[in-house]
Amino acid sequence: MNAALRHSYGPLLAQLVQDKALYRQMIRTTVLFAVTQLVLFTSHAGLGSDMDKLLLMLMPWILLQMWAGAFMRNAIRQNRPEYACLVPNLRCRLLRLTAGLYLANTALFSVATGLVFGHPGYGLVLGGAMTVLMILMHRFRALSWGMVLAIPFGTKFLIEGAPSLLGAVSEVTLTLAVTPVAVLLGGWGLRQLLQQGGDRHWTWQASYSQRQDAWTGVHTPAAGAPVRSRLRKLFLFFYVAALRRDSRPGVAAGRAMTHVLGPGTHPATVIAYSLASTALALAAAWFNDSPPVVMITTTCLVQLGAVLVYAFSASDDVVLHGPEQQLYLLTPAAPAASAINRLLNAMLLRRALAVWLVSLACAVALDSTLAGRLTLRGLSFMLAMSMLWTVTPLLRNYAIAPARRLGMQWTAVIVIMVVACLTMLAMSRLVSHFAWYEVGSAIGFGALAYLALRWRTLMALPPVLPAGRLAR
Repeated sequence: MNAALRHSYGPLLAQLVQDKALYRQMIRTTVLFAVTQLVLFTSHAGLGSDMDKLLLMLMPWILLQMWAGAFMRNAIRQNRPEYACLVPNLRCRLLRLTAGLYLANTALFSVATGLVFGHPGYGLVLGGAMTVLMILMHRFRALSWGMVLAIPFGTKFLIEGAPSLLGAVSEVTLTLAVTPVAVLLGGWGLRQLLQQGGDRHWTWQASYSQRQDAWTGVHTPAAGAPVRSRLRKLFLFFYVAALRRDSRPGVAAGRAMTHVLGPGTHPATVIAYSLASTALALAAAWFNDSPPVVMITTTCLVQLGAVLVYAFSASDDVVLHGPEQQLYLLTPAAPAASAINRLLNAMLLRRALAVWLVSLACAVALDSTLAGRLTLRGLSFMLAMSMLWTVTPLLRNYAIAPARRLGMQWTAVIVIMVVACLTMLAMSRLVSHFAWYEVGSAIGFGALAYLALRWRTLMALPPVLPAGRLAR
């Protein structure tokens, strides 16, 4: 029996290791999470609150979820009708393996919760709910965007409202009530991801391949012709409006050139999200007797990361639109070769700093709401100055950049910034008097000096557009 199981499921599990690119990426992610866990343990070791213990326990569990998610993405790619003709019961095997990995992951989280807090049932409920949510987010993209708003505003409920609700129901009752629902929803979600033949299966495979291509920047035949969803069209509303305006005769060459860099270089969507989420947080504070401190603080930290979102979106889009740039630079309306670097970098810097200023204004509004007067907390100021460093990757030699997204590199940057935020929060609780403004000013001046050096270096180079023309 053991030999039969190894023969049936061993090769499928080995796919995760044999896919060298995916395996290397997951190993790098594991190392990055290990370093993050070490930093968090060092910075939060002296606090000892339940939230700190939960944070330290969540990091390894999230890493295990990422490994299970990597196998699930691999399983989706393998679950194709032509492969099913070669491997008997391929879909059933993939379903069992994926479900087994997620169940084992949830069980480990329940055991860890029982050892740390003495409540394994609550751990099983929380782990099961989050696992089901992650599975459904892979199938229904709208849930992913809903989580962007749910994270800052749901934190307040988890911290303040959940304990009172849990106190009204016993742990055993809650576990017995939620676990079957989570199992059924998780199984249904996996069946939606690993479909069985027919036109719906082919449509799903093409849609999934398109999303993967959008992330990696590499087109695969399985994706077919790219089709923009309604949500994607909504996000491109401001960009399309600017494109129509700049397509009129007599527009300056620099403005026309911005549209061959990709829609990700247009900052309106990021700015609109910052303003909308800040307005929601301020509205919640307005209708409450006391300002929701946790929700406003979380929203403030998210706002200050808006420039990071713009930086990796713009930097990735520029390298993916090399062919369009080649065609545009052949037209009579193209700027002179000597002016390309100046126009490109000035435009990227101007837009990135606009996003940064809007996020800073949002942070001032949120901090002022908490304090009851116009102010910017030292923690927010230092984080805002740190975010200036995330603008520097925009100033780079795009001519030698390969035409693919820097997914792993940006993931590392995001994790580093999240660790920095958590470390600053821990310091604000441990150290009553810290030179936030002085250290933040030094960080900001250092970022500006480095940006000036990058600017001078790029001005001395040949034209950095079209992107990727010198890539190896």
